[in-house]
Amino acid sequence: MKYLPAILGEDHPSLSATERAYATIKRQIIELELEPGAHVTKSTLARRAGASTMPAREALTRLQRDGLVQALPRSGYRILPVTLKGTRDLCAFRRLLEVEAAGLAAELGCPERDLARMAELLSVTYETGDPASLDAFLRANLEFDAIIANRCGNDMLAQAVIRVFDELERVLRITLKSLPFSEPAAHQRREILDAIRARDPAAARAAMGARTRTAQEQIIDQLVSHASLAEVSISVT
Repeated sequence: MKYLPAILGEDHPSLSATERAYATIKRQIIELELEPGAHVTKSTLARRAGASTMPAREALTRLQRDGLVQALPRSGYRILPVTLKGTRDLCAFRRLLEVEAAGLAAELGCPERDLARMAELLSVTYETGDPASLDAFLRANLEFDAIIANRCGNDMLAQAVIRVFDELERVLRITLKSLPFSEPAAHQRREILDAIRARDPAAARAAMGARTRTAQEQIIDQLVSHASLAEVSISVT
């Protein structure tokens, strides 16, 4: 694939010290090793990234632009919390992008190897409370959508979809910890694949719209109603 979400990316020796520090700290934020709302110092983050002060500082500047950290006057940095408004906006933006990407992918067609890979990915499930199976499911789920994005024929749209995945992954890691695997959601993904295989853009858009709408409802419901999520600093703003 041309564009990959961070969870599917590989570490390249050619990356600069700043790029390595940025990628390392970002993954720790997304994977909740650095918890939402946590206060951290630059030296702590540099140590966690195995970086010197300058690459860590430059990485933190990029992470502030990404909306993942906030600089605090004379007291380090704060890992920004997940907010309900931000999550709603993110899910709505995702729906706009992915509905169009699915329609274009169906219109242009996907190679059989991609369709076969997508079918294989649909078999991956997870068990609540099992971090390894959840990680495997997230990788499969995001790869499924990344294949579609990369086959939409529009590089700017594909890149935008992938950037949304990197933001969405942190939210999914929070909500799926207590949300059982959904067979209806798996069926919706199957309908997306069937529509793309049939080269039916209207059906692909409808199927992706239904799936992303359901996902948004499940995510918001979990953030609002599950008491155990208070520990990950959910904000209503």
